[in-house]
Amino acid sequence: MKKSKLKSLIKSARKTAKEDIRTSLVIELKEIASKFGTGSKKLHKDIEKGSKQLAKKLAKDIKINKSTLVATDQSIASKAVADEPPFLFPETTQA
Repeated sequence: MKKSKLKSLIKSARKTAKEDIRTSLVIELKEIASKFGTGSKKLHKDIEKGSKQLAKKLAKDIKINKSTLVATDQSIASKAVADEPPFLFPETTQA
């Protein structure tokens, strides 16, 4: 696998990890804030902003297993080729 392809796989894995971290932080913090009282618009905005910054820092330090990424990418590619319908060529009759 080319190095550039591997880098893009790692980058996309980090991006999905960052989004997962951010969404889980937002959900949990909003739930905790609602237990203590009604939340304001400013509080929700601060939660969103803070969780985005924290998720960015945490995702930056995540170590991603390259061999797993390569294996999953190859299995996805082979599955896509297997699921593709065969090409239909017009039958030619020889006279």
